[in-house]
Amino acid sequence: MVAIALPNIFTSGIYPVEEAARLARLSPRVLRRWLDGSDDSPAAMDRMIPRNEAGVVGFIDLVQALAIRALRKSRQLSLQKIRQTIVEANKLGVSYPFARKHQTYLFVDDVVIRLENGSIIQVTGKYRQQHLLQPVVELYLQDLVFDQECGLAKRYVPLKRDSLEVVIDPLIKYGSPVVMPNGCTVSSLVDAANSEGSIQGAADMYEVAEADVEIALRYEDILAGTAT
Repeated sequence: MVAIALPNIFTSGIYPVEEAARLARLSPRVLRRWLDGSDDSPAAMDRMIPRNEAGVVGFIDLVQALAIRALRKSRQLSLQKIRQTIVEANKLGVSYPFARKHQTYLFVDDVVIRLENGSIIQVTGKYRQQHLLQPVVELYLQDLVFDQECGLAKRYVPLKRDSLEVVIDPLIKYGSPVVMPNGCTVSSLVDAANSEGSIQGAADMYEVAEADVEIALRYEDILAGTAT
């Protein structure tokens, strides 16, 4: 395993693999396989942060995990096909294609990516009739905000309720999920609700509205798979 100088956590976000897996709603074992490969298959994605002794990944790695999860869940697309698409994108000078604003299409089990600028990425190059392509539903994309300069995702908003949002942004609290606009981390509000024994008690502790605590608890339930 390589020991590296980690990027600036103020701009890149740094997550233990276990936490990144939780935020992507995956098992750590599955995410590690996608990140680093296994004895019988290569990694499915290009890490933003190379494999390291600290065992951490970056925000772009988290976004790529969201993309692969959507593709696997929607169409059971093979990791080999996903990897081939990323390799082809790299040949065209496009890094991290699944962390950019895009639409993914499938024909049988081949992948075509159309980027926001109109660029087409495909492994075989043989699909000319666009009406034959089936779009993949990637709901997570509507929850991402993209940097207009580099084109990569810069913010993930997995939950909204009225004027409140749960935001994951490397520039805010090192990329930890926070409730905006108050800026309290989800974990601090959830811990307070548990320790105080009530939503009101947690709200009083942090001097926020009860709705702020409620959305934090709701997001925690979604991650735990217990939301109804």
